[in-house]
Amino acid sequence: MPVTSIPSDKYFKVVDGTVIRHLAELPDALRNMNPETFASHVNNERNDFYDWVKDVFNHSTLARKIRNVKRKETMAKKVFSEIFS
Repeated sequence: MPVTSIPSDKYFKVVDGTVIRHLAELPDALRNMNPETFASHVNNERNDFYDWVKDVFNHSTLARKIRNVKRKETMAKKVFSEIFS
């Protein structure tokens, strides 16, 4: 998937202050994220990464793959496989 620019207001702002500017940055950001930070974005009520992938990038295939993922390592692998394979 080519890296395309998105407006800064569409960047993903992580609760710890990290800013993710594109899908290509997401796998590393997930791997480096502490579990509590991940849990604030992905829990039984929400999956902010799913929403971002679906709404900002319109990447329905990837969004479906991560919709119900509750582990950051698993999500990082799925995102990496989808965008770099």
